[in-house]
Amino acid sequence: MAKYKTIAGPIGLTVTGDTSYADAVRQYAAIIDAETIGGWELLLIEQIPVTKHKLNIRGMITVALIGAAVGFFMGNFMGGSNFYRGGLSFEYVAIGAILGAITGAILSRTKVTEHFNMLVFEKKG
Repeated sequence: MAKYKTIAGPIGLTVTGDTSYADAVRQYAAIIDAETIGGWELLLIEQIPVTKHKLNIRGMITVALIGAAVGFFMGNFMGGSNFYRGGLSFEYVAIGAILGAITGAILSRTKVTEHFNMLVFEKKG
């Protein structure tokens, strides 16, 4: 009966000006050499997509700024202190910014799909 194990390979190999493709591929060779100890054999390398939900910071800040602006206008022109008489209602601005940041954090999530290589090893016996 065969046994199997999987190892996640590097997500991407990067080659810069002072390295070669062979240097990048050595990362995989090192993984394979380390994992074949004890009678394991490399069976296949499969590319696997993984989707993550990441926070879009720009979107969150934009919605927070919009919330702060709405709070500014609500507080100064619709019932708070009068901006033209020297009063400024910072509480409304702060509350608008906080509510905007919370709303932005909820709404500004982006799906990002990354691929990684799964190395599958087999041990017969």
